[in-house]
Amino acid sequence: MSNQTSIVGTWKMTIAQTETSPEALETMQTFFADGNYLETNNNPQAGSTGHGVWSGSGATYHYTFQVFVSDAQGNPIGKRVIRNTIQMDSPDHYTGHGTADVIDRAGNVTKNVFAAPTVGVRMNFEQP
Repeated sequence: MSNQTSIVGTWKMTIAQTETSPEALETMQTFFADGNYLETNNNPQAGSTGHGVWSGSGATYHYTFQVFVSDAQGNPIGKRVIRNTIQMDSPDHYTGHGTADVIDRAGNVTKNVFAAPTVGVRMNFEQP
């Protein structure tokens, strides 16, 4: 277990399969000490690398990020704005709940098209 007590660091996060999230996803997240956030996932249809910001302290954190989305042929179709609230249950584990809005290329917003529970496990150093 890490001796860190904040969200700062790199996390392996999973998004559960739900009615609005037909496939489970795995992501790699990095929470930077300056409040910036970076994420990538294992499903190209879920969007590009996510860039965003986070806030919080103690056991409760919130973050918002954006990804660009393309269709199956690689044509840009818009973006998603994802928001998540997480609760740290230990220095190396959290649970959360995320939602996403979709914004098409014309700027039309569809709210809360995605909602799913999330689980994060801190990535720790491993000896080579």
